[in-house]
Amino acid sequence: MSPTFAQEVRRLRNERGLSLKQMTDLVPYSKGHLSKIENGQAPPNPEMAKVLDSALHAQGALIELADAPARPIPSDHAALLTYDSMFHHHRALGHRLSPEVVLVSLRPQVDALSDLARSARDPGLSRGLWLMASRFAEYAGWMEQERGDDASAAELTRLAVQYAAKGGDLELEAWSLVRAAELALYKGDARQTVDYARRAGKSRSTAVQAVAAQREAQGYALAGAGVRCEEALDRADELQRTVSESRYGTTSLVDQVAVVRAWAFHDLGRHAEAAEILDVQVPLIAPTALRARTRFGLRRALAHAEAGEVGHACELVAGMLDDIRQVQSATVHIDLTAFSKLLSRLRPAAGREVSGEIKEILFA
Repeated sequence: MSPTFAQEVRRLRNERGLSLKQMTDLVPYSKGHLSKIENGQAPPNPEMAKVLDSALHAQGALIELADAPARPIPSDHAALLTYDSMFHHHRALGHRLSPEVVLVSLRPQVDALSDLARSARDPGLSRGLWLMASRFAEYAGWMEQERGDDASAAELTRLAVQYAAKGGDLELEAWSLVRAAELALYKGDARQTVDYARRAGKSRSTAVQAVAAQREAQGYALAGAGVRCEEALDRADELQRTVSESRYGTTSLVDQVAVVRAWAFHDLGRHAEAAEILDVQVPLIAPTALRARTRFGLRRALAHAEAGEVGHACELVAGMLDDIRQVQSATVHIDLTAFSKLLSRLRPAAGREVSGEIKEILFA
């Protein structure tokens, strides 16, 4: 069976080593619209076919595929598309709302999808449902971590690996080690962070290797191993440049490695350098991605405070308090607690009001 227009666009782009972001320089379409084209959610038209055929040097193949009769979508496949849409809807909610609110509707979908996968008679449909179940489970695990329940986060990540294997995707097993490294990082365990990250770095997936190198760098930073930290960061940067896109991890950061570099520099005591990087990167995070903006925005404020700019840091935190209340993130509260302790130690006049509001949030 010949490929669809969407499948051929994705294949040609990957074959030419182009990311979706790089494609936006070649065609008059946004990254989001290109993603819809490749997922079959934006039907091709003659103009689209000509533009993409020229950009990807397809020699008329895309124009021909665009003229081919559209394939009917079986109802089972339509169900998968529906769940895919639901997944993106839950991720959008996760950017803005508390984990508890998101998990109320997210966790039941994990069970529903696994039940559907077990009962599906068509092997292809069953694999698709298992893979969809793994995506829901992996994201539910992240929401549980944000809620502060590390045990549930680990269990859901284990389920995500199990379901992905049933669907034929072995990459997620390596990704689960990245998640384990993250849990160790937030606990302040440098040795375990590095250990899990290095194990994940043995994956065949470049995308997983890139994020694993980032977590390895953060582990070294926790341990005060500056040289090893920078070596891992440079490796992460090199790997990230070869990744077109990843199915896992954050979708909110423009430059993941730059943000991780700033995070590591802060832990290494290089606060002014960390603040300088985050001053550039945090404003690039979409306003709708409140969870990411608060997490990295608070790290930015910490860096400024430790660099001696306490007044400016208090202004930054004051502007985030409503967002912090809204997302109710356990990982954000770790840095909020650190900022509160810093204010208690320095006792700046500018920090009295914001200090009171921080305590209200932490002890609510």
